[in-house]
Amino acid sequence: MNFIDKWLHIIRNCSFDNTYKMAWAKAITEIATESDKLFSIESIDMVEIQLREIAEKAIRYYFEQTIFFDLHQSSNPVKPPVVVTIVKNLIVAYRAQSGSVKPVKWFRSNIESVCSTEYKKAVSATVKALKTDVSYRFLRVEGKEIDGVYQYEQKADSLFIRADSLLALKEKRLIVFDAINYRWTQMLENFNHSPRLSKKVRIIDEDQVRRKSLGKFSVYLEAENPECNCFLCGGKIENETPAIDHVIPWSYLYSDDIWNLVFAHQSCNSSKSNVIPNEEMIKSLEERNIVLIQRMMEQEKLDKHVSELMMAVDRNLVRKFWIACQG
Repeated sequence: MNFIDKWLHIIRNCSFDNTYKMAWAKAITEIATESDKLFSIESIDMVEIQLREIAEKAIRYYFEQTIFFDLHQSSNPVKPPVVVTIVKNLIVAYRAQSGSVKPVKWFRSNIESVCSTEYKKAVSATVKALKTDVSYRFLRVEGKEIDGVYQYEQKADSLFIRADSLLALKEKRLIVFDAINYRWTQMLENFNHSPRLSKKVRIIDEDQVRRKSLGKFSVYLEAENPECNCFLCGGKIENETPAIDHVIPWSYLYSDDIWNLVFAHQSCNSSKSNVIPNEEMIKSLEERNIVLIQRMMEQEKLDKHVSELMMAVDRNLVRKFWIACQG
C-alpha cells in the first residue's frame, strides 16, 4: 500500500473506543495542508511535527463540537475522554472571562488571549493525553502495526513523517477529510442520540441560523472596487445590481464578514453555490483585503467592520477558515 492507502486504512478500520484517532488524523492532515514548503514527491526527508501542534488543533475540534452540541466522544458518558474534560474546563473558563454563554466558533473566540493561562495549561495537558492514548496506538489496526506511516518514540514531544507523505496528504486532503468526517460521524452515532450528526461534525445546522441583508457592506466594497468588477469571473458588472458574495460559503461560517465579501454577477454568485474556493481565489481575497484596508485608511473610515477586517488580516483568518472548512 502507498502512504494514502495506509492512512485511509487506519481511518476506516480503527477501533470505536473514542474519537481521539479521528482528531489526531485530522490535525496531521490539516498541518500538511497548511504547509507552505514545496516538498518534492520524491523527497524522503523527514519532517518534524510537534505534538503541541496536533494538540492545539484537537482542542479546537472538541471545543466546537462541545460548545455547540455537547457531543459525547466515547461510549462512556460518565467518564469522558481526558481531552473532552480538558476542553469542557476551558469552555467554563472562557465563559467566565468573556461574560457570555453564547456558542462561538473557535477562530472568533480569541480564546488564546481571553484565557491565555487556561489555554496554555489545556494544551500541555492535551499533549500528555495524546502521548499516552493516541500517538503510537494510532498505527495499530486489529492488533497489527502499520509500518511506513510516521516515526514516533513513546513519550517523545514530536513525530517524524516523510516529506512526500505530507505532500500526498496535502494533495489528497479532500478525500482524506471526507473519510475522517464520515468515520467520526459513525463513531458519534454510537455515542449520541442526536440528529444531523454529519452536519454537526462540521458545525452546520442551517435551519437554526437566520441570514441578514448584506446591503450595508456595499459602501466598503465600492471603495476598493468602484468599477464593480465581478470577483468570480473578473468581468464588469453592468445593467444589474451587484450580488454580494461570500467567497468562503456562508454555510461554513454562519457569519457576514467584510473580509469574506465581494461583488459578483448575480449569475456567477448563483452558479458558485456552496463550492469551497480554490487557493488562487483565496490568494486574491487576501490581496483584496490588504488593498481594502488601505482604501479605508485613506478615507479615515475606522468603524467596527474595518477593525474586524484588520484583525482578520493580522490573524490570517481567510486562510485559516479556508483550510478548516475543507475538513
